[in-house]
Order: sequence, then structure tokens, then C-alpha cells
Amino acid sequence: MTDSLLCRMCGGGLPSSPILSYPNSPQSAQGFLESRDQKDQVVDLHIYQCESCGHVQHVLPPVPYFKDVIRAIAFSSEMGKFRKTQLSHWIDKFNLSEKRLIEIGCGRGEYLELLSQSGARSLFGIENAHGSVQASKAQGFDVRTAYLTPGFSNPWPKPFEAFAIFSFIEHWPDLKGSLSGLRSVLVEGAIGLIEVPNFEFILANGLYSEFTTDHIHYFDQQTLRVALELNGFDVLSIKKVWHDYILSAEVRKRLPLKTESFNTKRQHIATELNSFADRFEPGRVVIWGAGHQALAVMSMAELQKRVSHVVDSAAFKQKKYTPGTRLLIKSPESLSIDKPQAIIVMAAAYSDEVARTLAEKYPFINHVAILREDQLEIVKDAQ
Repeated sequence: MTDSLLCRMCGGGLPSSPILSYPNSPQSAQGFLESRDQKDQVVDLHIYQCESCGHVQHVLPPVPYFKDVIRAIAFSSEMGKFRKTQLSHWIDKFNLSEKRLIEIGCGRGEYLELLSQSGARSLFGIENAHGSVQASKAQGFDVRTAYLTPGFSNPWPKPFEAFAIFSFIEHWPDLKGSLSGLRSVLVEGAIGLIEVPNFEFILANGLYSEFTTDHIHYFDQQTLRVALELNGFDVLSIKKVWHDYILSAEVRKRLPLKTESFNTKRQHIATELNSFADRFEPGRVVIWGAGHQALAVMSMAELQKRVSHVVDSAAFKQKKYTPGTRLLIKSPESLSIDKPQAIIVMAAAYSDEVARTLAEKYPFINHVAILREDQLEIVKDAQ
């Protein structure tokens, strides 16, 4: 057991006491003995639930073969029929038949064969176990010896447009690092299918014997979603499949935010503000508003070159200077003394109220404009 009990998923603290303890547990699910007299290895298996994200896990070191996918038996006819239907639907749903699709932890090529039979025509795989890689290659699949780590280097020259992982991520000690390695070989928006044992089924049916050192993580729908969303994937759906024993998640590599509109709007607003201010004598234009939005707009549009000062009704801002533009902030009453030619109102939701105040108390200001979300609106433009 580790000394520092930190969640493998979110890094939050694990409680000092486990939620379950299984003394005298097999050290691994693959630790078969060659003879009855061979020395056996057992461990105390403690299961913890993260106090922050709720994820269930153990804190023992991973089994020595955690990088290998071990599938003990061939598919039953029922499972094979289910998989072909499931995978054909997935491939058709996301138009993946001609897309570059990689299976992470492909074992001996069992699922690559099913994916091929279901319509995928550009298949690749990575697997750590040398014998399994050779078995996959013998079936004609393009498989490389590899395991996902942070900074993983793609063995192929092109990234992938789709991926599949079947009952493997529950074995990963460094969940964040391995998912980071996965992201690095995918195009933006790549589609994925990720499956894990369903902990909700284990819990509902009291399957105490399902806890094993081989499985580090025990995912329910919520924690599987959290794990994937924390690591750069949008979860499109999570379903219980195969008699509810498996959670099957359809995901997409998260697309970066499109921010071009911010720059377009910023440039547009700056042009409108400066064009309005240029109509008047230098130092005869005032801004009403020293909120955070107004401060940002003034600074990015460099209005200190055309505006004399700022007025704001908040007393604690008055007699100070705006950050970024160094414009003096005065009280609204100063308008009666300074008598500006024009005023630009930047008071967000209070802008219309300010415009009414200007009309009632300062009618001598002949030119009034309000900065709206998308444009500068001229509300008074007397001759």
C-alpha cells in the first residue's frame, strides 16, 4: 500500500480507512502455480473511494503484466453476434468505415477482427505483449508493440480519426497519463468507444469476488464520465450493455474552443469607438463607466488617446486612475463643470439608466453613444 493516499483519477485525498478490505487475496488473477508446493503470494486488498470525485479504486502497485491485454477465451456465438451488431451500428452512426481506427490494447486481434467484419477498413492496433502482437500481425493487422504513456509517440506517420478500448483502462495505474498519450495520436474531434466493467452491476448484485488486484479502477457511469471529461474527451453517451455487465461509452476528443469571434468583435468595437471619438475636439469626449468590461474595452481600444477622463457613480473609484489607460475617474457631477461634447456610456446593464440620467440632468451633452454587446449605438446626435 502506498503512504500517500491520493486518488488516481482526480488527485484528491482518499480517506484513511478503506470502504472494503479483503485479506488473503490472490496477488494477481494470472498468478497460477506450477505445482501445489510452489510458494503462493497473497495480499491484503483495500478498496477506497475518493472523497472528492467519488471514484472507487485500490492503491496497490499494478500487477506486473498491467500493460498486456489478456483475453482467456474466444467469443461465444452470442457475444460475437452482439458485438457485430454493436460495432456495425457504431461504425455506421459515426461514418467510420473509411476512417483510420486504432484499438488500444488489441490483445491477439480478437476485436480487430470483429471491427473488420463490422465494416471498418483502416484498422491499426497497439499491444504490449510481444506474443499477442505477433498473433495479430499473423491475421494481417497492422499492430505495433506499445503502451500509452505521457508523451507517447505515434508509431505511424498519421494520427487517427477513431479509436476503441475494450476492458483495458481499469488496469491503468496512471489514468491521466495514458489518456494524455491517447489524445496525442488522435485528430481533433476523433470518435472513440471505451468500455469498462460496470461497477453499478457489481454493487447492485453484491459481487464481492469481482475485486481484484488486476483491476485498479471501478467505474460507474458518473465516475467514468468524470474520468473521460477531465482528460479531454466529451462523453456523447454511456450505456449498459451485455446484460448490464459492461459500461460502453461513446466519446469524442474535445474540440478546442473557437475564439475567432472575440477578436473580430474586439476589432470592430475598437474601430467604432475611435471613429466616434474622432468626430470631436481632443479632450472633449468622456466615458461613463469604470466596470471591468469598460476598463478592458478602453485599454484594448487605446481610448486614452482620444478620451479626456472617465466618470463613474461609485465613490470608491473616484479620484483614482483606470488601469491600462491611466484616465482620471471623476464623479458624474463633474460633467456640469467639464461640459464635454460627447459621452460614451459603458455601464453594461445600467447603460439605459445612465442615458436617461444624461437626458434629464445633462441635456447640454449633445452626443451620447452606448456601447452594446455587438456595436456602438448612438442614442443622441444633436447638431
